[in-house]
Amino acid sequence: MLAALVAAAAAWLSSGTIALDATAAVRIGLLPRDPMHLAVAALIGFVVLAIGLRGERGRGVTIAVSPLVLLFLPWLPLRVPAALLIWSGGLESLVWIAAVIALAAVAVGDLPYVAISVPPRTQACIAAALSFTVFSLAAWCASPVIPAGDEPHYLIITQSLLRDGDIQIENNHRRGDYREYSAVDLRPDFIRPGRNGAIYSIHAPGLPALILPAFAIAGYRGVVVFLIMVASAVSGLAWWLAWRVTHSRSGAWFGWAAVALSGPYLLETFTVYPDGAGAAVVLTGFWALLRADWDRATQGVAWRPWLLHGAALATLPWIHTRFSVLAATLGGLALIRLTRTPNAVAKAIALLAAPGLSAIAWLWFFLYVYGTPDPSAPYAGQMQNSFAFFPDGFGGLLFDQGFGLVASAPVLILAFGGFFRERRFAAAWFIVATPYLLTVTTFAMWWAGWSAPARFFVPVLLPLAVPTASAWLMIRSRGLRAYALALLVISAWMALVLAAGGGGHLGYHARNEAGMTPAPWLKWAAHVVDLTAAVPAFVPLPVGSGLAARQAAARSGLIIVLPWIVCGGAAAFALHAFARRRLRHHVGLVATTTIIFAVAATVAVSAGWRLQRDDSVATERGQIEALAAAARTEILAVDLTGRRRLTIDELVSRMRIEVHVVPTSRPGSRVNRPLVTLSGIPAGDYRLTVHQHGADGWIMACVGADRDPFALLTEPIANMTEASVLRFPVDVRSLLVRGDEDAARHVDAVVLQPLRILQSDSKPAAGFARRAVRYTGMTAFFMDDRAFPEPNAFWIGGARESDVVLLPDHPRSSQPLLLRNAPVDNVVTLSSGSWREELRMTAEEERRVEVPIDPAHEGVLLRMRSAGGFRPSAADPGSRDTRFLGVYVRVP
Repeated sequence: MLAALVAAAAAWLSSGTIALDATAAVRIGLLPRDPMHLAVAALIGFVVLAIGLRGERGRGVTIAVSPLVLLFLPWLPLRVPAALLIWSGGLESLVWIAAVIALAAVAVGDLPYVAISVPPRTQACIAAALSFTVFSLAAWCASPVIPAGDEPHYLIITQSLLRDGDIQIENNHRRGDYREYSAVDLRPDFIRPGRNGAIYSIHAPGLPALILPAFAIAGYRGVVVFLIMVASAVSGLAWWLAWRVTHSRSGAWFGWAAVALSGPYLLETFTVYPDGAGAAVVLTGFWALLRADWDRATQGVAWRPWLLHGAALATLPWIHTRFSVLAATLGGLALIRLTRTPNAVAKAIALLAAPGLSAIAWLWFFLYVYGTPDPSAPYAGQMQNSFAFFPDGFGGLLFDQGFGLVASAPVLILAFGGFFRERRFAAAWFIVATPYLLTVTTFAMWWAGWSAPARFFVPVLLPLAVPTASAWLMIRSRGLRAYALALLVISAWMALVLAAGGGGHLGYHARNEAGMTPAPWLKWAAHVVDLTAAVPAFVPLPVGSGLAARQAAARSGLIIVLPWIVCGGAAAFALHAFARRRLRHHVGLVATTTIIFAVAATVAVSAGWRLQRDDSVATERGQIEALAAAARTEILAVDLTGRRRLTIDELVSRMRIEVHVVPTSRPGSRVNRPLVTLSGIPAGDYRLTVHQHGADGWIMACVGADRDPFALLTEPIANMTEASVLRFPVDVRSLLVRGDEDAARHVDAVVLQPLRILQSDSKPAAGFARRAVRYTGMTAFFMDDRAFPEPNAFWIGGARESDVVLLPDHPRSSQPLLLRNAPVDNVVTLSSGSWREELRMTAEEERRVEVPIDPAHEGVLLRMRSAGGFRPSAADPGSRDTRFLGVYVRVP
C-alpha cells in the first residue's frame, strides 16, 4: 500500500509545475486538480498495488518505486539546495523509466525463461526491422522542423538533376521549385560561380544523385523513406559485424542498440544531409577490412565482393568533399590487408577499379565546372580551418552539451574501452577516424551549423558497434553491467527526447549569435535551475576575436568536463562495490543504479555551478510554465517556502520574467540581433520594461522568427513606461526583444511583467501563434505558416487553409476586412465559430466582409481558405516571388 501511495503521489507531483518568484527566494508549486490528472495518478497507484499483491511481491515493489522519492525533493516545504530542483522538470521522465524497469523486473521475475534459438542472419534482419520502426517514428516526431538547414539545398540540386539534367540551380530557385517542401524563401547557396558564369551549389552532387529516384517517385517524403531504409539496412549490418567479431549475440544487440539508438545517428537517418549516407558507406569499408581477415582465415579467393566494396568507397568524395579522407584511408588499409590474402592481385584490381575512375572523374568535375581540379574550388579558398581551433573543436565534438557525442549518447564512451579487446579493429578505426576528425575539429564551425548533435562524427560512428559489443563482453561485474545498461537507457532516452521533444526543436539547433549556445533539451529538462551553466559548453561566445573566443570556450568547457568524469567514475565504482556485496536481485540493482546515478548527477551539477561561478537559478522558464498552468481553471497553487495556498491573482503578481542580456563586443555583429528570446508565452497582458545603464537606443518586440521585421512594439528606451503593454489573445511560440546598436550596449536586462493571464476558455484558439503583425486598429496573430504577412496586409496561400486570430485595439462587435482576389477565378471561404461565408470571386475582384466577434473571447479566430492561386514569378518574368498566393487581405 505504501508503494502504491508513493507512486500515485509521485505521478500527481510530476504533472505539476514548480517556479521561483520574482525574488528567486520563494518556490511556488502548481498542481492540477482536474479529474483526468487525478484519475491517472490513481490508476498508476492501482497498477503498483496490483503488482505488489500478486504473489506477495510487496517488498520488491517497494524497492522498485523507491527512486520516485527523488521527485518529492523539489516539493519539500522547506529550503532545499538548488541542485535538488533538477528533479522537477523533464528529468522526471528518466526516473519514471527506471521505476517502470524495476517494476517490470518484479512482475516477470518469477516467470520461466524460455530460450529461443534464432539464426544470426535472422537476428540481423530483426535488428534492421526494429531500426526501420524506430527511425520512422523519429522522423514522424521531428517532421515539424524538417527539412531545414542545408537540407533544401541538397533537395534543389536533386530537382535540377531531375528536371533540367544539370546542377545549375539558379533557374530552380527562380521558379521556386523548393516550395514543394519548404515554406521559407531559399537563396542559392554558393560562394563563386562556375567558369561559365552559372551558379552551382557549394554542396556536393553525390547525395542529390543518390536520392533522385526516390524523389522522382514520391518527392521529399519518398526521400525520407529511402534514407530510413538505407540507415536500417546498415544498422542490421552493424549488428551482424558485431556478432561476427565477438561471436556473442547479446554483445551484438548491445552494440547495435548503442549506435542505432544514439541521438547523433538517429537524427541523421531521415535528414537530407550527407553524414547518414556517408556513415553507411564507411561501415561497408570496415566490412571490407574484416572481409580481408576472413578471406585470409578461410583462404577465400572470390574477387567480386571487392568490386562492390570499391564501388561503395568511390561514392564517398561525391557525397561530400571531406569524405575523400575517409575513402583514402579505408582504401589504403584494405589494400594493405589484401596483400596477405589469396588471389590478392585480382582483389586489389577489383577494389581499385571504381575508386580510380571515380577519382579521375571527381577531379575532372571541378576542372570542368570551376576551371581547376582543386576540390576546395566551390568555397573560393574560404575553408576556415586552423589547428588553433582543435582544442575547442575536439572538446566540443565530444562533450558539448548540445553538439557533443558523449553528451548526447554517453553509452558510446564504452566503445573506447572495447578497443582494448579488439586491438586490430581499434587500430583500423583510429587510422581512418584520426585524419578525418582532425579535418572537422579544426574547422571553425565544428558544430556544423543548424544540425543535430555530433553530425560531423556520424560518418565514423557505426563501426563503434563492434568495440561496444566487445566492451559488453569484457564487463563481468553485475554492477558494471548495470552501469553499462544505465548508460544505454540514458542514451536511448536522450534520443527520444531529441527527436520527439518540442516537435523536433530539441534535437536540431544552431549557434546562438547573441550569447551562450545552450542545448535546447537542457532547458526542457529543468525549468527552475540553469542546467546549461553546469554542463560543458564549447560553442564560442560572440565576443572578442574568433580564436580568442574559441580558446576561452575550450578552457571553460574542459574544466566543466572534469566533475562529470569524476562523478561518473565514482558512480561506476560504487555500483561495482554494492552489487558485489549486497545486491542479489535485479530490482534492487535497478533501484540502486538509479539512486547512484541521481546522486552523481546532482553532485556534478553542483560542482559545475561552483566552477563556473554562475548563478544556479533560472527563473524565466519555470515562471512561464507556471503562468501557462495558471491558465487552467482547476489548479492548486502553493507557496512551498511560506507553506500557504495562493490565489491565481497572487501567483501572477509574484511572477516577473527577467532575462539578463549578454553584451557582444565582436566587430561586425548583427545590429538587429535579438537581445532576448522567450518561448511559449501564455496568452495574457504583459508590461515590457528594461534595465539599462544609458538612455540611448530603441527596443522592438515581435512575435516570430529571428529576422522577423514586424514589431508589435517599437519604443526608444527613454520612453518605455507603464504603457508599454503587449496583448496576446493566444499563446505565442516565441517573443523576441531586439535592439539597435545603442540598446545592445546599454540594456542590462529585459523584464516581462504579467498583468493578466487569459483562462483557457477565454482564448479564441488553442495552439501557439507563430507570427504577429500590427495593422491599423488591429493585430493579427498567425497560427500557422500557410499565410504570408506583409507590412500593410497579408496573403492567404493558394490552395491552402490558414487560421488567423484578429485582436482589435478596442472592443467591437465585428472586424471589417477587405479581400482582393488573385488574378485568377477563385473560391474563398471564411469561417469563425458558427459564422461562415463562401465568396466566388473573379480575377482581382475585391470584397468587404464583416467578421463577427464573440465578446466571450479575447479576439476572434478566422479560418480562411483559398481554393486557387498564382505565382507572381509566373505572371511577371521580372519577379522573384515564387510564393503560391490566393487572396490578399487588408484592414480598411
